[in-house]
Amino acid sequence: MKLDSTPLEPGQIVISLAGRMDIAGAAEIETTFSALASHAHVALVDMAGVTFLASIGIRLILANAKSLYKRDGKLVLFNCDPQVERVLLTTGVGELTEIVATRADADRFLVPAAS
Repeated sequence: MKLDSTPLEPGQIVISLAGRMDIAGAAEIETTFSALASHAHVALVDMAGVTFLASIGIRLILANAKSLYKRDGKLVLFNCDPQVERVLLTTGVGELTEIVATRADADRFLVPAAS
């Protein structure tokens, strides 16, 4: 599993994922993903490269979504493969995260930094 990140404004980040979020894939990125999300207020997660999503991957997404939610933050998933999106919606992930089609849709959740 591959993970890239791009910081935006303070407290905002884009995390791009690629590969299979199975046991091995989730284990590869869990520490880095969680660290990046823990330092953000809004984390936009580009799921375009995720070809498979197992329950362990769902757990990783939910754990970080809950952590952000407790800090009044938000995890936003975008560019999901149709099968991956179906898994996310069927398992109720959409109740704790926003799942949108494009990066432009995800950008709506970014909040300008306080001056």
